Amino acid sequence: MDTFTAIACLFGIAAILSFINDRYLRLQHDIGLLLLACLTTAILRVLEVFIPSGAIGLLHQLTQSFNLNDTLLKGVLCFLLFRGSMRVSWVALHEQRWLVLWLAFAGTAMACILTGGLVYAGLSLFGVATTLAQSLLFGALIAATDPVAALAILSKIGLPKNLETVVDGESLLNDGVAVVFFTIFAGSAISGSGASLAEAESIFVREVLGGVMMGVFGWLAIHFMMLRSTTFCTGLLVSLGAVASMYAAAQHLDVSGPIATVVAGLLSGNITGPRISENTLAPLRTFWSGLDEVLNALLFVFVGFHVVLINPLQGVVMGVPALVAIVAVLLARALTVSSIIGGLNATGVIRADCFGLTQLLTWGGLRGGLSLALAVSLPDSSWKPLILNMTFAAVIFSVIIQGLTIQKMFTKERLVGLLR
Repeated sequence: MDTFTAIACLFGIAAILSFINDRYLRLQHDIGLLLLACLTTAILRVLEVFIPSGAIGLLHQLTQSFNLNDTLLKGVLCFLLFRGSMRVSWVALHEQRWLVLWLAFAGTAMACILTGGLVYAGLSLFGVATTLAQSLLFGALIAATDPVAALAILSKIGLPKNLETVVDGESLLNDGVAVVFFTIFAGSAISGSGASLAEAESIFVREVLGGVMMGVFGWLAIHFMMLRSTTFCTGLLVSLGAVASMYAAAQHLDVSGPIATVVAGLLSGNITGPRISENTLAPLRTFWSGLDEVLNALLFVFVGFHVVLINPLQGVVMGVPALVAIVAVLLARALTVSSIIGGLNATGVIRADCFGLTQLLTWGGLRGGLSLALAVSLPDSSWKPLILNMTFAAVIFSVIIQGLTIQKMFTKERLVGLLR
């Protein structure tokens, strides 16, 4: 399937599913699209067994027309992260800086190790063959909360500003640590020899600090040109061109593109934005808001179609890896968040309802396309199907089950008292 046909099909299907959700299901938009895409793929797979039509083959061609890793990490994520980070107030982020930084860095590292250990123990208990390195690899790719899912879903449930800052800040910053651990454990799982501590430190410094520097340079370019632009069209091209070019440069320099984009977005939203004339800024906000909605819709539909890549595992009791993965992810997240919140609360750095805030950040720690993209990017091996099955189960449970129920679990009155 050629690229234009694939894009046309994706847009057309997304429009139909969006109409069905808007007219009949009335679920939160991104959750409804993901659910409908998964159901569509599952139904086609069942029908193909009884009435071979080739539809599932066409769907398989559609998913293969775009590399999910490239499509998400290089084609879509830069724009979604830039728009999301522009919404975050620098003052609000500074007020919650310690909680955000501990969750984004130490929390991601702890969740990676705990998730990997729990998965290894759980799979071994049920007789599923795996190694500790493979389990830790799964822990690395699933540990970071997903900025796309968090910004698309949690921002719409009415979080108080301080809690929204924590959720957004953590999800926008924690990918750097996840990439380090993913790189380390991917090498260990594939070749049997992991990176040394010195190599891990080098990767971390290059990814994070290099990403920050790239973001600052990108923002300087945006700031210089945006303040001298007099029309909406010029401002639009400057913002789009700068974000895409900066992200591409970061990829070629082996630094973190997501971190660079977040830094540029934070600086643009808090320093450059207030100095732009309202005649230019208002339509720019409208455009970036619309672009965010469209890209999110396409991404959630595309992720849902990847059900076609998930096949039953041979010699494994159906559902066991998925159940182990979901329980491990939630338990590791709860232990990590509770220890960080409890420690900061005990030292007086924050004042919080430890149990309630742990519940919110655990159930609201959504995983999304980032985790699935990393799993799909792994080279073919005997153990990749296991990683893919567990990742897909954790992502679908996170977005659909957690995303649909979190608003019912937390009233506005309860949310207000969680972090003071």
